[in-house]
Amino acid sequence: MTEAVQGITDFAVRELKARRIEIRCDSLNTKSKAIPKKLGFALDGILKNDSVSVEGELRDTCIYSKIF
Repeated sequence: MTEAVQGITDFAVRELKARRIEIRCDSLNTKSKAIPKKLGFALDGILKNDSVSVEGELRDTCIYSKIF
């Protein structure tokens, strides 16, 4: 998955001229949180009670970004 995210990021910067890439994931999903960290993205913040889980529980969302 990390390689896929890196490929999409490279494409966005190279072909679409993106200057900022943002990755959002559930705060409890440790594997998803590891991907932006490994790729050098910074944690911008955590949105509290931002989404609802399948079980109907409110969940927090982590926002990571990288400027190019």
